[in-house]
Amino acid sequence: MDEKQALTTVAGISVGSYAVRMKISEVLPEGKTRTLERTSKSIALGRDTFSKGKVSYEIANEVCEVLRGFKKLMNEYKVKTYRAVATSGIREAENNDYILDQIYSKTGLDIEIINSSVKRFLAYKGIRESLQNYQKLRAEGVMVLDIGSGNIEVSIYQQGSLTFSQNLKLGSLRLKEILSELESKTLDFPKLLEDYIKSNADILLKTFDINTNIQHFIVLGDVMKDLGKLCDCPDNYIDKSQFLMVYQSLLHKPTHKISSTYKISKEGAYTLIPSFILLKVFLDMTSSPQIYTPLVNLEDGIVADLVDQKLITQRKQEFLHDIYTLVRSLAKKYHYDENHANEVMDKSLCLFDGSKRLHGLGEEERFLLQLATILHDVGKFININQHYNHSYDIIMASNIMGISQQQLEIIANVAKYHSTLTPKISHENFNRLSHKDRVVIAKLVSIIRIADALDRSHQQKIKTIEVKLQENKMIIKASTVEEILLEEWTFEAKSSFFQEVFGITPILNIKREISC
Repeated sequence: MDEKQALTTVAGISVGSYAVRMKISEVLPEGKTRTLERTSKSIALGRDTFSKGKVSYEIANEVCEVLRGFKKLMNEYKVKTYRAVATSGIREAENNDYILDQIYSKTGLDIEIINSSVKRFLAYKGIRESLQNYQKLRAEGVMVLDIGSGNIEVSIYQQGSLTFSQNLKLGSLRLKEILSELESKTLDFPKLLEDYIKSNADILLKTFDINTNIQHFIVLGDVMKDLGKLCDCPDNYIDKSQFLMVYQSLLHKPTHKISSTYKISKEGAYTLIPSFILLKVFLDMTSSPQIYTPLVNLEDGIVADLVDQKLITQRKQEFLHDIYTLVRSLAKKYHYDENHANEVMDKSLCLFDGSKRLHGLGEEERFLLQLATILHDVGKFININQHYNHSYDIIMASNIMGISQQQLEIIANVAKYHSTLTPKISHENFNRLSHKDRVVIAKLVSIIRIADALDRSHQQKIKTIEVKLQENKMIIKASTVEEILLEEWTFEAKSSFFQEVFGITPILNIKREISC
């Protein structure tokens, strides 16, 4: 049975801070999907985490009960492929290991904790499927704001490329819980919330000429259902003036009054004002005359990603390009040597492709190597001395959309060891990784070291290389018209690690070409 035959029904499950949801879809030809079932249950899981630091026994049992029902529904639809993820409500809980174990033992479902960058990545896959003019919005400039209970995710597309993507701990429920003790000490709690949000979001105002470059505003999150109800906008577009009118009318109303007057759940009313203030603060950073609310959830993106992982889709290629352009933007922020990075990238990928039989790695590892080559020297922005350590710190502190924590560790370690420092089990950053990831890192490091050596002068003297495996040797044929003594000397020094990792000797053969 091939992958297309096996991938007939899939399920995406999200265990969020405010609700547990599932979507079951049928996979159609060409990677399209048809929704068979949607179900959700509101659970204030994040309220425990953000106020007490732990998920309570009662809430954990409630989550397990809901997931048991989901599992039964999956069995009825004969779902074989699923992905279940948990966000900040479980991720930030001190007892998350115990909660995940309880869920698995009671339901049989394996829940994966995802970081904010992967959540953002999945959410935007869901958006893409709901937008008819997706490419046009990206070209004209769009800000995407995903309002969660624990965090918000902000991304900006300009001229068709992703140029900014960041997670901020400003979720509506988190704001309410963090600042709750100040609510009784002020007559203008909304102004306090607004000031707090702006102080944490000023990076956007400093980074972008927001008002002129961002023409569209897309918002995701549970609050958008309530906003659509309040504004009476069935077409998923809310006029800015209409939103501001509703905003002003609700700003100083107490939670119980909002709930009873507008028939909004108590949980929704509790976080409505923080959500509205978040909306206004970020809407004001754009020139958009309206808010687009596609009403997609995380599970929509999970289903789309499941299809992408099994089938070759245009959507998958587009999102890989988004990650690539975002990493380029990150490197530019640290004033990287673009020509050198491009040279190391091209040579690394050539070496990777030419030695596939040797390393046995796949497309994911190739992509991580590509990202590492772009970022390997960004630490020079801090200090040229031991810049590789600073590169590691910068990468680990970055929030790259679509890159999991595990993948981030691989990229950062490849950058750390690309120069003279050799990975050792005594290094804490290397020791904490799995055996499998340590081997992957060692293989990628051995490749990037050779590629970096071939441009030691940062002058791109070697035009092309060819790679050929022969018995216990890897022959690298390099053509150049210039003197490359520095590159040859560095190659000899750096190729020893390749020999240690793979058990074969890299040989550099130089073909001298006559300059015209």
